[in-house]
Amino acid sequence: MSSTQSRTDELESIGYELWLAPEVEELDGWRLRFAHGVTGRANSVWPNGEGALPLAEKLERAEAWYRARGAPVLFQVTDAARPRELDSALAERGYEIRAAPVSVQVATLDDVLARTQGVAEVDARLDDDWLGLWAGSRGFDRRDVGRKILEAGEVAFARIDGVAAGRGVVVGDWLGITSMITAPDARRRGHARAILHALARWGAERGCTRSILQVDSSNEGAVALYASVGYVAQHEYRYRLLR
Repeated sequence: MSSTQSRTDELESIGYELWLAPEVEELDGWRLRFAHGVTGRANSVWPNGEGALPLAEKLERAEAWYRARGAPVLFQVTDAARPRELDSALAERGYEIRAAPVSVQVATLDDVLARTQGVAEVDARLDDDWLGLWAGSRGFDRRDVGRKILEAGEVAFARIDGVAAGRGVVVGDWLGITSMITAPDARRRGHARAILHALARWGAERGCTRSILQVDSSNEGAVALYASVGYVAQHEYRYRLLR
């Protein structure tokens, strides 16, 4: 296995822990995730484990599992996917690429702390105001499901005056950053940097030395922000969808 492949495998395993679906079923090395449509990650196949079943059989079983829940079939695909021919097999089966790829990025916490500033409130509790800001920014009405996802793990919730928010998750010595939000009329005022600074301090206090986040590669503003505070792209994942 190349060093690049090994790195992708490592980061995908960490990324899995940042966003845990309330329903997960193992399928011969794959993990089938379901969360009533709340986010793509929590409603897609994480196909990164080795297995022994024929690929066609696994695909049929995965498709039946999602259809039994009235959900589209979605795969989160990277170079870590198994078997290696999965992406081409999905394409041949009629799975379409959905939206832009997502960039997985990493930084040292020292860099993030040195390049950010500002003050934000950090709380281990997820209250209704934070949840409402997050759900509203994403158009989700299943707040009960969102709460289950957001509260999973060792987490913290940062916010500024109801206009900006973010979530931190500890996974070993990694701090995961998710759910970054800034209200449209409050952007370009340093709020996102303050959220990042507060979460980085919280993570450092818990022994984290590195940080990981995932950002839509088409979101030029967010990509530029993260680059300016030390994040470097490592690999991308994309979704394949069977309608």
